[in-house]
Amino acid sequence: MDTYIKQIKKNVWKWKNEDGIFSVKKYTSGEQAAKIRYIHDELYRLEKPFVLPIIPSTQQDYIIQPWFKNNRTVSYKDKKDRSETYSLLKRMHSTRKKIEWEKSNLLYPFNLISKWQTRFLKVDEIAPFIESYIGFNKTKLLVQYGDMALQNIRPFSMKNPTLLHGDVVHHNFLANDFTYKIIDFDLAVLGPRETEYILWIHRVLPEMEYDIELFLNEFPELEKTVAKYKEAIMYPNELYREWLYAFALPGERKQKFINQLIPYTNKALTNWPSLCYNLSQL
Repeated sequence: MDTYIKQIKKNVWKWKNEDGIFSVKKYTSGEQAAKIRYIHDELYRLEKPFVLPIIPSTQQDYIIQPWFKNNRTVSYKDKKDRSETYSLLKRMHSTRKKIEWEKSNLLYPFNLISKWQTRFLKVDEIAPFIESYIGFNKTKLLVQYGDMALQNIRPFSMKNPTLLHGDVVHHNFLANDFTYKIIDFDLAVLGPRETEYILWIHRVLPEMEYDIELFLNEFPELEKTVAKYKEAIMYPNELYREWLYAFALPGERKQKFINQLIPYTNKALTNWPSLCYNLSQL
């Protein structure tokens, strides 16, 4: 049988040997790898696990897992993919009833509002950079939306923390013809499940034309969470993250990325007033 190693990312490889095909990921520290190993081991013990198992290894800073065959990343444009990813998140959050995540010294509490306050200040600092691409008026709106949301966001309770994935971007959910899986728990933390639902909604809404009514028709059980934390959904988190990322990119990559970011920003800012109004009516 042929054997090979193919580099996928800087610290990720696809490895084929006589035993099969595997993904190999190297972590910067044994502690980080231990966190990933702990989470996967706990979740894989569940009935119908939604994570891939970890192959035992003597190299503590590496995580080796079987390759998820014939997989694709989910698309938040697709209704079934949205439904399945939400179901996976619900299952993961409900594990607090069986697994005492807060007793682990590998997971740390997550304060979403504090993170957003820091992000807002960084965006405010680079406002002249953003303005050079989208103009004064749009940049002013972008900053104002975040400022207004932060002034009114309801605090999240840490009374019943659970495992949060920490990065619900679409490519951290994989699917094949039979099942869906969650991957990449590098940013996993402890926190209230509502924060992750809001971050997931931020990812999904752009693919649903920012139509919160359509979203709630699809996910009626999230209406109470959306109504309670409507200001959190009004915070332009996706735009802030992308512009900060663009600011940090080197020259050639920066311009290519910004060429895509400008229409994304224009579309979001066009839809934001109606999104905020519809949220305010809940």
